Amino acid sequence: APIAIASAPSAGDTFEFLVKEQPPSDWSPGTGWLTGASAGAAVDVSQAMGPGFIKGDDALDGITDVLCFAVGSGISPLRSTIESGALKGLDVTLYYGCRTPDLMSYQDKFDEWEALGATVVPVVSKAEGTDWSGKTGYVQDVAKEAGVANPKATAVLLCGMKGMAEGVKEFAAESGIPEDRVWANF
Repeated sequence: APIAIASAPSAGDTFEFLVKEQPPSDWSPGTGWLTGASAGAAVDVSQAMGPGFIKGDDALDGITDVLCFAVGSGISPLRSTIESGALKGLDVTLYYGCRTPDLMSYQDKFDEWEALGATVVPVVSKAEGTDWSGKTGYVQDVAKEAGVANPKATAVLLCGMKGMAEGVKEFAAESGIPEDRVWANF
């Protein structure tokens, strides 16, 4: 999605959005109309798409660990979830991947998310030619390398492209995480 709500539900009437730069095409006006708009410009919005991750007050019963997976602009709903406090008291690890370090949104928030209890593991898939010294490859492979300590008490939250989502679901199954505890925001 080129535009995603990135603010926590507690933000009230104020919304923050993550806008993925997208040039115009035959089927889309692109995002330049929004990124080039003046502050305070009026825009029309529709209802948010995606069901959210945590459905019901008892959804986290029996969960001690939460593995979050995002690539690209898929970080938006995970930012909202972490900042909302919904995962407070749980052992949370966020695997966040992008092609290059300069495409990784919210790097300035990683310390804040760590203070909220989330371990942030940034992953870059195309580090060649950059000064990146962190994890490289794909988020699901980095998670597989780290292992899952308590699969029966682990939930997975994921948002991103289809290939990543399929890879994370395969990783979760191989790790013993119950299929009904792998939650996507699409």
